[in-house]
Amino acid sequence: MGKIGIYGGTFNPPHAGHMAAAQQAISLLKLDKLLIIPDGQPPHKDMPEGTPPAELRLELTRLASTGLAKAEVLDVEAIRPGKSYTADTLAALHRRYPEDNLYLIMGTDMLMSFPQWHNPAGICAMATLAVLLREERDPKVQDTLQAQAQIIRKKLGGKVKLLKNNALPMSSTDVRRMLVFRAQGQMVAPAVLEIIQREGLYGVNRNRRGLSMEELEREVKALLDPKRIPHVLGCRDTAAKLARQYGADVTDAARAGLLHDITKALPPELQLQLCRAYGIPLDAFGQENPKTLHALTGAWVAREIFGENQAVFRAIESHTTGCAGMDTLQKIIYIADYMEPNRDFPGVERLRQAAQTDLDRAVCMGLEMTVDTLRQQGRRVARDSLQAIAWLKQ
Repeated sequence: MGKIGIYGGTFNPPHAGHMAAAQQAISLLKLDKLLIIPDGQPPHKDMPEGTPPAELRLELTRLASTGLAKAEVLDVEAIRPGKSYTADTLAALHRRYPEDNLYLIMGTDMLMSFPQWHNPAGICAMATLAVLLREERDPKVQDTLQAQAQIIRKKLGGKVKLLKNNALPMSSTDVRRMLVFRAQGQMVAPAVLEIIQREGLYGVNRNRRGLSMEELEREVKALLDPKRIPHVLGCRDTAAKLARQYGADVTDAARAGLLHDITKALPPELQLQLCRAYGIPLDAFGQENPKTLHALTGAWVAREIFGENQAVFRAIESHTTGCAGMDTLQKIIYIADYMEPNRDFPGVERLRQAAQTDLDRAVCMGLEMTVDTLRQQGRRVARDSLQAIAWLKQ
């Protein structure tokens, strides 16, 4: 009796994180074979605009898994019309491997949604759920995952194995963003990247320089976390309004407002990868606090990918920390980001009132509020913020 792993997903595109997770599953479960099965049409989510057809994703997945021992890519879902249900695929594989133990490989997000899947009890009757856990330092998250596993065991009769995944977490969404930013590095195999570039998949060959405001908004929305879109649009509108009031270039203000968080969705390790790809120099603060780097990387993406001018570059670069010698546009983007209509925190109304009559005072207030919060939390304060406050007060 052997051990067969089943690893499904959209593989949109297949990337190094997928292959690392596959290798982890093979090693940790001591699998005799791992079946990698790209979805045709997943039932639980809509595929992003521009997704390659299932047959092409299947080809890319085969190329990505070349050299992965004990792995085989199957087309059972890619060639099936309609939605791809795990229970149906698993039933077919159960008939093919009746004497073997089947392990359904999944991530933590899939574990949490599993009871809402099509026929979860049937899946549990045919396979053990093998969950690759990302490193979670928060005990509450660990407790939640353990509790969910226990619910599946008790209510669905499932067998659940929680496996420690040491592979670097990487999402297909982030890979698509990094492809657009031309900073994918080793995230996709060279053979996969060659086809992506040759076929222009995921918009990699699209010229994003000199876009109209409407075109820019459409491109930006596609690269943001959807939850951040209202904030970005609010920042754009607030920045344009302040630019009209204080005599800055309204177009530059609106474009900087749209682009200021363009890399915000990327995790810290990919912020650092962007810096390496673009040759962005980092000071000690940036190296120690990669979560703050989206202002810096966003400025470079705005210039290198979208062709924005130096005024927009500077405004995005300083929008989280400020800096000494800020020009009017820099001040506007800083305070627009802080007080746009979707912001709701103690003191935001005071900031809005100050910005109506005194831009410098509003910026200084925002900087001081940030510094006070960081110090209360015992966190390091950016030198640029302290220098900006001193400069504004002079």
